[in-house]
Amino acid sequence: MDLLFFRHFSREMRGALLQKVLGMKTLFKKVAIVGAATLLLEAIILYFLYNSINTFYADLTAKNAYLLTEQVKNLIVGDKFDIKRASSQYNRYPIRRLIQRFSGEDSKILHVLLIDKNNRIIISDQPAHEGKIYTRPEELARLNTTRPKILNRKLKGEIEILDVIWPIWQDGEIQGYLRTVISVKQLLSFQNFYNRRKTFLFAAAGLSLGIIILTVVFTSRIYQTSLRDIQQAIRSLSETDFGYRPEYKRRDEFAPVYTGLSQLSEKAAGLSESFRQAEEKIKAMMRVVHEGLLIIDLNMNILSYNDYLLDTLDIRKHGQPEDDIYQILQQNPRLLEIYRRSRDPLTHAVRKVLPLKLLNGKTVNVQIHAMPFYDQGQVSGIVLYFKNLRMLMELEQNLHRSMLYGVISQLASSIGHEIRNPLSSLAIHAEILDNMVSKSVQDREQLRKIKKSIKIVNSEIERLHKLIDQFFTLARSREVALSHEQMNDLLNEVLDLVQQQAYEKKVTIHKYFSQNLPPVHISRDQIKQVVLNLVLNAFDAMPGGGDLYLRTVQRDGRVVVSIRDTGQGIPEQLRNHIFDLYFTTKESGVGIGLAISKKIVEAHEGRIYFESKVGEGTIFYLELPVN
Repeated sequence: MDLLFFRHFSREMRGALLQKVLGMKTLFKKVAIVGAATLLLEAIILYFLYNSINTFYADLTAKNAYLLTEQVKNLIVGDKFDIKRASSQYNRYPIRRLIQRFSGEDSKILHVLLIDKNNRIIISDQPAHEGKIYTRPEELARLNTTRPKILNRKLKGEIEILDVIWPIWQDGEIQGYLRTVISVKQLLSFQNFYNRRKTFLFAAAGLSLGIIILTVVFTSRIYQTSLRDIQQAIRSLSETDFGYRPEYKRRDEFAPVYTGLSQLSEKAAGLSESFRQAEEKIKAMMRVVHEGLLIIDLNMNILSYNDYLLDTLDIRKHGQPEDDIYQILQQNPRLLEIYRRSRDPLTHAVRKVLPLKLLNGKTVNVQIHAMPFYDQGQVSGIVLYFKNLRMLMELEQNLHRSMLYGVISQLASSIGHEIRNPLSSLAIHAEILDNMVSKSVQDREQLRKIKKSIKIVNSEIERLHKLIDQFFTLARSREVALSHEQMNDLLNEVLDLVQQQAYEKKVTIHKYFSQNLPPVHISRDQIKQVVLNLVLNAFDAMPGGGDLYLRTVQRDGRVVVSIRDTGQGIPEQLRNHIFDLYFTTKESGVGIGLAISKKIVEAHEGRIYFESKVGEGTIFYLELPVN
């Protein structure tokens, strides 16, 4: 709808509004980009500066740790130092006392250890560690070095420490190692200065970031508020809410945009009302047209259609009917050819009768009438009319069936009584003859044959009585009492009636009833008669026994009952005559049951049909509308 009436708007007004909005959005984007770039650049500078300071700090503490360890080495280990002699109990004590003087918790050096080449601690500021041998692979790997190195740098509680190892050389060979644990806090006297500078650096960076962020936020809020109102107004127009009027009292670059939006909303409101009235008239006309109507533009976009089209193409009305219509168009090349030919201005209109392949695999014969419609002298789309020839054929068949039922009704009314009276007389005289024969005939064999003939006569008289009753049932047009009934309950009643017959015929009944089925508005007795007839027919189709499956389900606003047997199925040549009057495949049948069932179901605005495969069985479907 929006596309149709927005064509009438002033192109100059829309162009000016669009240019203003795009200009403001571009300015806002530039401000946002500059702010983001500044933030990113400052973050990069701050990152590299922070890493440089940390690297300088780490290098400086490492150099001081090496110098301090070297001083300890020179103090303890002289040129003539013999590490083997130092490991004796006599020489160990003075060296330990020397180490303990410049080590401790309040000193720069926390611990000092002297290790021989066998990885054994021979002297330590803590005597308890003396004699310990390093055996773990990771410890041995760290001690295996030919030059001083820092083993690790870690935190011990809140104190940062350095673990330094220094090899002791003597006569060109490593005789052992000096290991020191140094406190970085005590090592550098400038740490407080370093921390203050770092704090100042981050404070300055944070302040500048805050200023930039506040500037960007303040600038963006000025533009976002106005742009939000403009976008809301445009959104309201696109959603056909023309009552929205944005208020703007300031006089700046946004004022012309708000004025243009207000004028645009007023014009759109007037055009929308005119279009709504025209649309209602068109929809009313489309509803009363008894042909499928489809309107398509030149890009194969579906603009409109009516419900009669969905019925013709057997498309469900819920979901996305447009997608189903488009698929049917694509899978019918002759229909696409009609669409392409009707686009030609010289053709004007195309009329064809062709079979359409539907999505459910079925084919329907339709008459297509395609003609273009114009906008400002140019073809802008195609109108397609679909006339369902199948429905016309069904109307003709229904008319023929009604005429047939009318003839049967007159026939039943005219001869029913005439036949019933002689039959009653025959039944009475047959009974009299039976009694007379029983008294007068003495030969038992002859009596048996006569009684058998009398029994056959009585049986045929009874069959003729039933045939007349069925004639009257078919012909009678009486008022029936309709009520809301549950199909599951009705089916259970029928199954209770035939339970003994199923047992005798060796038929196993399987029920698959859907729960929460909606009630149907039916004549309970008549529909019960239909279901009973279908079940008994299924029994007859399985003379040697079998399985009977009853299933209920709700589909497309209808309650569907399926009754499937496992008999031999219905041959192809007989399927078109199953519902014909007097057609039967049973020796004792008269061919009226299914005809009556079809009449009852159609009187309820329902459907009865079947599917059959030879050698597998037959399924009869009974569909009744919920409403």
